[in-house]
Amino acid sequence: MVERQPAVDPSAIDRLLEMTGGDVAFLDELVDTYFEDAPLQLRAMREAAEAGAVGDLVRPAHSLKTNSANMGAEVLAGLCRALEAEARSGTVEDAIGRVAATEAEYAAVRTALLALRTSR
Repeated sequence: MVERQPAVDPSAIDRLLEMTGGDVAFLDELVDTYFEDAPLQLRAMREAAEAGAVGDLVRPAHSLKTNSANMGAEVLAGLCRALEAEARSGTVEDAIGRVAATEAEYAAVRTALLALRTSR
């Protein structure tokens, strides 16, 4: 059985906290901003996939990739990275299914980030 990579690398959150000078409230604001933005990017990705507008996947996939990587959500960032690269090339195989997988991974990331928040 292959072990699944954690949705969020806790050391990335530790690095963010260090970068904020240990300001937990500011870290929480960063996470909350991510929680506000990610669904918007996911919605844009879904709309692009459903419309068959592959080029319109590039920007939201790029944005979500970058923000997810900053949060230590490497699996999600990887899904977005692949979607972005393929969208730039003009062809995304099973775009709707891939966006659905991205949405599911975001749900796992959100749960993990909330758990990390409550555990400190």
